[in-house]
Amino acid sequence: MKFTDILAVLSGLAIFLYGMEVMGSGFKHMAGGKLQDVLEKLTKKPIVALLAGMLVTALVQSSGATTSMLVSFVNAGIMRVEQTVYVILGSNIGTTITGHLMALDVGLVAPFLAFIGVCLIMFVKNDRLNAIGEIMMGLGFVFIGMDTMSGGLKPLGNMPFFLNLLSNMQNPIFGIMVGFVLTTIVQSSSASLGIIQSLAKSNLVAIQDVMFFNLGQNIGSCTTAMLASLSFNRDAKRVSIINLTFNIVNAVLFTILYSFLPFDRWYQMIAPGNVVKQIAMMHTFTNVVTGLVCFPFAKALAKIAYFFIPDQGTEKHLQPEVEPTVKTENNTAFNIFSINIEMANMFDFVQESIQRGLVALLEHYSEIERIRENENKVNQINKGISRNLLLLMASNTNMEESRQAASLFSMNVDMERMSDHAMNIAEAGEDMIGNDLSFSVETYDELHELSEILFNSLHLINQIIESDNRELFTLIRKNEEQIDELCSRYRDVEIERIKNDRDETESGVIYSELLIDIERIGDHIMNIAENLCEIYEGQ
Repeated sequence: MKFTDILAVLSGLAIFLYGMEVMGSGFKHMAGGKLQDVLEKLTKKPIVALLAGMLVTALVQSSGATTSMLVSFVNAGIMRVEQTVYVILGSNIGTTITGHLMALDVGLVAPFLAFIGVCLIMFVKNDRLNAIGEIMMGLGFVFIGMDTMSGGLKPLGNMPFFLNLLSNMQNPIFGIMVGFVLTTIVQSSSASLGIIQSLAKSNLVAIQDVMFFNLGQNIGSCTTAMLASLSFNRDAKRVSIINLTFNIVNAVLFTILYSFLPFDRWYQMIAPGNVVKQIAMMHTFTNVVTGLVCFPFAKALAKIAYFFIPDQGTEKHLQPEVEPTVKTENNTAFNIFSINIEMANMFDFVQESIQRGLVALLEHYSEIERIRENENKVNQINKGISRNLLLLMASNTNMEESRQAASLFSMNVDMERMSDHAMNIAEAGEDMIGNDLSFSVETYDELHELSEILFNSLHLINQIIESDNRELFTLIRKNEEQIDELCSRYRDVEIERIKNDRDETESGVIYSELLIDIERIGDHIMNIAENLCEIYEGQ
């Protein structure tokens, strides 16, 4: 094998991997950043979760990427370990679509696909057409890369070492080990599958040579998620264990079946004379069968994960700092989704602080320590989100993603300010207790009325988040207008009370400041509602 042949293989592999990356990116842009929503929202029922795993993995062209998403979701606390099992089963089926794409015989069409895709990306100012261009360019590069690899690999047919390696790959243990090692090195089962299909395209391998190799590939594909889970919590590590267990079951099951049944001849009957298609069919068949076998035992897979990663009786603590993910420019949609998760956490703290502060004020006790603790968490989350959003807005994002990032940045500021006002309310309550002050009955009634309106607006924000119902914005606007009107009226009434009773001056000053805080919180809730509606309208 000449040096030029080695260069051809390496350059072909590079073009192939780049094509896979671009094609997956195109599909994600076509989906408008909603793939994460699909996974998070469609995992309540087993069958739906399995189909969601298949769909998302088929689009992103990587089971490792899907499993890494699940690891992040579980780490963030928005999915339970048990929910991920069915998605993992689906993702291992969805990833087999890659082999069928590579088995297409497009010949001279591939360069034209790539050229048209490049033209759509460079000369058309439309996000959807740009995404189609990415898909076409990526697909063209995949085929060009395979052809280039195939040409570089042809001389292997005259090398005794390679022929001996192929004969040994029919040994189950050796074949599985080679598939595992190669996939672990290239960090992509699609890449190792592309190499094998390129060999098949050059007539260097037969289906019986790669049956056990394919089982090892599946196990090797788990390393991406295993590495992703190392810095996450124990539940996230359990997700990667479930994925690994599935693929070990796959390897054990089909090692037994291959040892006793003539599967190689059955694969040959499905696609006579076309080893590339036979490999694609084999990959799909093994993963579908294993998925069907494991489906009734999904809870057992979860229990295995808990066995290897047991609980240690420690509480789970929120990690308030939002760290930018790797390669921000290539993961904008996922980063925005992650920021939304952290922002939801921050809103929970803010909402709790406002409610605790006002209730404590009305019932004359202190919640200042709890609210101060929430304030510290909000400040940390706010700092992390701000940094991540600034990185996103400075990266190569499309118009829609930039608009979403700007809206999220505004919401982030509003929530931090709301937390500051909640702290002011808590400090006012502390001053009332410390100075043995109290409000008049009328003042308590006024505060109670304002609190009820604020609580209703916070509840409406939660409903907008859960249901995407923008019609609720009208109710929030009415509440905000009512708060402004009442605060103005009650401020005038308090001035009259102070004129009539000088002993109420000190508590009157505190009340006037409280009215400012309540009015500002209403304004920030209104801002958040407006930004939420803008985000959902864009989607």
